[in-house]
Amino acid sequence: MRPILKWAGGKSRLMPHLSPLLPTADCLVEPFVGGASVFLNTDHRRYVLADINPDLINFYQAVVDSPESVIRAVLSLFRRANTSTDYYQYRTDFRQWRVTKSLERAAVFLYLNRHGYNGLCRYNLRGEFNVPYGCYKKPYFPEAEIRLFAEKARDTHTRFVCLPFEEALAFHVDEHCAVYADPPYYFPQEDKAGFTGYYITPFRDEAHQALADALIEVNQRRGAPVVLSGSDTPRTHAAYAGFTSHYTHACYSLAAKGVSRGKAVEVIATLSAPGASG
Repeated sequence: MRPILKWAGGKSRLMPHLSPLLPTADCLVEPFVGGASVFLNTDHRRYVLADINPDLINFYQAVVDSPESVIRAVLSLFRRANTSTDYYQYRTDFRQWRVTKSLERAAVFLYLNRHGYNGLCRYNLRGEFNVPYGCYKKPYFPEAEIRLFAEKARDTHTRFVCLPFEEALAFHVDEHCAVYADPPYYFPQEDKAGFTGYYITPFRDEAHQALADALIEVNQRRGAPVVLSGSDTPRTHAAYAGFTSHYTHACYSLAAKGVSRGKAVEVIATLSAPGASG
């Protein structure tokens, strides 16, 4: 199943390598849902999909609550607003709206995602969406994907929660759950900072360490097996020491500054449930 959103770092291409490592569990909890490729291409009975980005969670909830209304609202935008002038006007409107939970905001979020540059979802420190125009001749309208996403979320009683990863893990993981974490990555060829954003803030070394600690906590105290994706860098290995590492190559769809498109080594790190083998 294809995701609704274009998403830099999306996991569609990684799924053949990731799927065999995802544990069987009644419920899968994702503290960084992003483009939701893992949700769409796994078969758990229940899901908890979390993210710190309120626009992303509002969008997914609107799709599940009223997929046909979202389709009508977005289709109208796709038909009449396909220039850079239109894009920047809607981006300005989106920035100025104070309401974060609405069908209209969800529709514009998808419009900006499909017309903006290369699947980026980026905000400045004021929380303003600031992705430039993508210059696409005919952006793809994901009508079928919207309906399929809504159907699967309803069938699996999926919960969407807007929480930082610490709270998503603390409040929504129990002994019936497995966890898949896809945090912002380190990129070894980037500048010395080498971090990507976590909504409006950078995801630095201390955040990776806090995530590792939280994942170990739910693994050891609640018995939840854990799978995590990361880039193959010394910082990744240092932050997630104690995890079992598996390696594969992934194609990045986004070239960050100083990072060329193409294949890069990706780490899939795991923590088995206590008492389990592997």
